[in-house]
Amino acid sequence: MRTFLTILAAFGLGLSTSAAADPGPPVAPTEIMVGEELPYAYFATPEGEGPFPVIIVLGGSEGGDMGSRSSAPRFIEQGYAVLGLPYYSPGYLPPARQLPDLPEAFDSIPLEKLAIARDWLRARDDVEADAIGLYGVSKGAEFVLAGASRIDGFAAVVAIVPSDVIWEGWGPGAKPGEVSSFSWASEPLPFVPYLGMEEEFAKYAIPGAVVRLRTPQDAGRRANPDRVPAARIRVEDIDEPVLVAGGDADNTWNSGGMAQNIAERRAEAGGLETVAMIYPGAGHALSGTGVQRTEGEFRYDEATLAAQQEIWPATLAFLAEHLKGE
Repeated sequence: MRTFLTILAAFGLGLSTSAAADPGPPVAPTEIMVGEELPYAYFATPEGEGPFPVIIVLGGSEGGDMGSRSSAPRFIEQGYAVLGLPYYSPGYLPPARQLPDLPEAFDSIPLEKLAIARDWLRARDDVEADAIGLYGVSKGAEFVLAGASRIDGFAAVVAIVPSDVIWEGWGPGAKPGEVSSFSWASEPLPFVPYLGMEEEFAKYAIPGAVVRLRTPQDAGRRANPDRVPAARIRVEDIDEPVLVAGGDADNTWNSGGMAQNIAERRAEAGGLETVAMIYPGAGHALSGTGVQRTEGEFRYDEATLAAQQEIWPATLAFLAEHLKGE
């Protein structure tokens, strides 16, 4: 079978591994880099002296720091400090966006990165140590839920278009069906494999073809019911309040159904505060602020835009309650 790397090469997506890229444009004048333990992670504060509540922000499978840097200014303007945590940088990104000290493969990414970030923040005088929140989108949502189920010390968790299980990994050197997306204590976590992902991914090269990455994930879950229980993220072990938001029309993965699963498991555990926002007609792009894009070819469909207009203020209210006590 062809690997994802081979398919991406066929698309001409630039598999260069040239010189290191600089981090993206600063998210605030106060931005500093965290250090060698968390390559390309950055920390920024709003105006004032603090101490500040802080949000650790993780993007998704787009990799690099693009996702976290697009979200960070929105939180800073609300009075939060932000720690942006890039954790993956695929080799098919344009050379200017590659972060070569990060893994090119989405293979056994260590959840312990969240503990390192937490401890770095706790050591700072300008951070409220008991007001550290997590905000993850897509694979970043999978990351923060899996991490918070094992790591204490977070006051609230926001998972936008989340997963309720650990999924198969991918990338250079990763054999299909044999690697996990995440690891814990240096051991790959049990995962749900895909079924037909390479065939679906190859449709990107076919003009006019509709690509539904959700299809091989749903197929893999149906074909491997025995692997699902071990791969489930133990969201019932997250003591902190959790907000999840998903769309039933999500073609990237079934974020609506998986958000529902998360809410139900926490309800069954009893007494765990959970906000679940699920939209039948919405897609994967639920991390926006409800403002229609005016640049580029991509525009939000009406259902997804309407969902954003509810999710973003609800997210701010949720974080204000649990990180600021408002």
